Amino acid sequence: MTGNKLRRKWRERTVFGVWSTIPSTAAVEVLVECGYDFVAFDCQHGQFGVADLEPLLRVTARTEVTPAVRVPGNDYYAIGHALDAGAEVLIVPMVETAEQAARAAFATRYPPEGGRSFARNRGMAALGATPAELNREVACLVMVETATGLANAAEIAATPGVDGVFVGPADLGLALGLPPGPPPFAAEVERGIDQVVSACRSAGVIAGLHANGGYAARGVDLVTVAADHDLLRVAGRNTIAQARGTTSR
Repeated sequence: MTGNKLRRKWRERTVFGVWSTIPSTAAVEVLVECGYDFVAFDCQHGQFGVADLEPLLRVTARTEVTPAVRVPGNDYYAIGHALDAGAEVLIVPMVETAEQAARAAFATRYPPEGGRSFARNRGMAALGATPAELNREVACLVMVETATGLANAAEIAATPGVDGVFVGPADLGLALGLPPGPPPFAAEVERGIDQVVSACRSAGVIAGLHANGGYAARGVDLVTVAADHDLLRVAGRNTIAQARGTTSR
């Protein structure tokens, strides 16, 4: 069955995902086995670029895990390349205005809804064979992570073609002159998250966040709860600490 599985899931419950930053199909395979709803391939802060995506995305094929991609920036060609490689959800960072949000949505959809260039590609295997089907199933999430973006959150969320607004709490904290620490965040950042959630509710789109599962109760629909390198680091440190703590000499 073709179609964006993540779209169907987030209509019913909060969906949880993980950032993929390590350029390894074996690492992605492990993430797919963990039970996340989606894997977000990070071309902004990860160790791979948009041109390296296709073999990584192939690991999610014919699974219940939806491939999302965070592109390096709001670039027409990077967005199109990621979609052609098989991305089903696009995450566009550092969006500050409705005009920038519209630019991201334009690159994500084929005419007449946007300006994406047409080609036979991997995305058709999962999302549909016609431009109309692809336009309906693909999802465009834009990131609010600056003070300007936060001030314009309502207009950004209401932009046609935008399916959701994703809060980047670390960058938002820095933009507000605060540390980028883990949740619970500084009070100003927490208020910003609630502001974005409210804007998304009013616009009828989803709210996303990089944090933990506790934010689902506050109306967040999509959460990335970890990154692969953090999972490896924490597990490695815990394992060696446990081993050293149980030695008899």
